[in-house]
Amino acid sequence: MSRNTSALGRITIPEEYQYWLSKESLWGWLFLLPTLAALGVISVLPILRGIALSFYEYGGLQADVFVGLENYVEVLTLPDFWVVMKNTFVWSFTAVVLMAILGLAFAILLNREFKGRSIATTLLLLPWTIPFIAVALNWTLLFNYELGMFNGFLEVLGFGEGIAWLGRSRYALFSVTIAYVWRNFPFFMITFLAAMKGIPQDLYEAAQVDGSTRLDLFRHITLPFLQPIGIVTTLLMSLWTLNHFTLIFVMTSGGPGNSSMVLPVYIYRQAFIQNNFGVAAAIAVVMLLIMLGYGMVYLRLYQDEVGGK
Repeated sequence: MSRNTSALGRITIPEEYQYWLSKESLWGWLFLLPTLAALGVISVLPILRGIALSFYEYGGLQADVFVGLENYVEVLTLPDFWVVMKNTFVWSFTAVVLMAILGLAFAILLNREFKGRSIATTLLLLPWTIPFIAVALNWTLLFNYELGMFNGFLEVLGFGEGIAWLGRSRYALFSVTIAYVWRNFPFFMITFLAAMKGIPQDLYEAAQVDGSTRLDLFRHITLPFLQPIGIVTTLLMSLWTLNHFTLIFVMTSGGPGNSSMVLPVYIYRQAFIQNNFGVAAAIAVVMLLIMLGYGMVYLRLYQDEVGGK
């Protein structure tokens, strides 16, 4: 008995785990427990229910019928599903790239001293405070064929008849993307601006003494400092964009046809319009796996970046 006790006494807990087993940490987890329990009820249980439902045939009124993997087979053989997948990736990639470019450009502008900078910052942050439903209604009006401002500009410039921005397959997804980018680019802008404020000015001054141009300063000083926060911001915005529903649903409902249909709206259509909850749950599981994979890739990139410093 004493031999076992002495052996246990020689066990050392790794330093990275000592904090989590400390008294302060345990008290912290105790206070977090009600919030974690509520989060589990609100988020985790519905996810588990959705995963379970994906193995059943369920139309909303009749009893569940276990069908195994049939819902997943049906999803993968639906022609519309692959169109929706393409739309989803085109929409999310285009939107995130445009938001990152605009956010970086305006962050560089606001990082300079000029008269009225505070007012400009406030105005540029304003879209981020507007609810998506209000953004959708306003941009729907701007894209209106008869009364919209964009067609008014085209008419003034002499381009003849206007364009049915939301009514033609060629322009619908592009139009919704523009509205989404306008609403969300301030998130990139404010994170990039905050990162720029933390860059030591001594680095710029030393590089200028050595004859570096503005482009050299941006490439070799600004961009490396922005890269970690840029990866995290891109991760968050990519996940939000993949999961976004409101703007597309209000502006086009995924139409015309399936030209602007993305996964969240497609799941809604399968569940609440076609009453095919099992297939909708299977699509939701596929979407969850995509989001988890996307998140793991970017987290790995971020960990590699931090570990390399």
